[in-house]
Amino acid sequence: MSDENEKKGTWYGDFGIRYTVRNKIIPEKLVPFYKRILKDIKPDKILEVGCNRGHNLVAVSYCGQYDLYGIDINPYSIVVARDNKEISFTVGNIYDILYKDNFFDLVLTVGVLIHLEPNTLKDAIKEILRVSKKYFLMMEYNYDFEEFEKVPYRDNVGLWRGNFKKVVLDNFNVKIVIEGEIGPEEGFGDKRGYFLFEKQG
Repeated sequence: MSDENEKKGTWYGDFGIRYTVRNKIIPEKLVPFYKRILKDIKPDKILEVGCNRGHNLVAVSYCGQYDLYGIDINPYSIVVARDNKEISFTVGNIYDILYKDNFFDLVLTVGVLIHLEPNTLKDAIKEILRVSKKYFLMMEYNYDFEEFEKVPYRDNVGLWRGNFKKVVLDNFNVKIVIEGEIGPEEGFGDKRGYFLFEKQG
């Protein structure tokens, strides 16, 4: 398998389509969480990487006036997301984000990094931080493991458990501004960690 195909993985095709069809989250339930995150950092331009059908960005749009963008590797997801006319959605690759350096004030990912091969994680995070002027909001199932562990997922597709927070802090010039846990109470399904990183220097 070529590097490019490996990085696209199965999310580009039918597997990604099936995920989009079943992944129906109510944006209104997410609003209190995003209001809490956004009230102090006051971003203007926001990008979600791995936006799927756009529910996170729709929730953000209910929190105030923002210039919102989403990319996803799956074309069907973007077709669905474009029902939200006030947000710019584009097919895109986390390893090659087609925006210039520091274009966004905030870049966010929700449950995306856990699906990437560990040996490509730093490439993905580097690209996220390249297009972010200041903040990176990561929401992931974070584990204090020394090594990443592959676990079964639907259709035998692997996902990875590991310390995503440590990967970011150990390899990039950032600091944590806010961290905590979110889950069903905030409208996110399973409990996971959230980490707001601020670029330094």
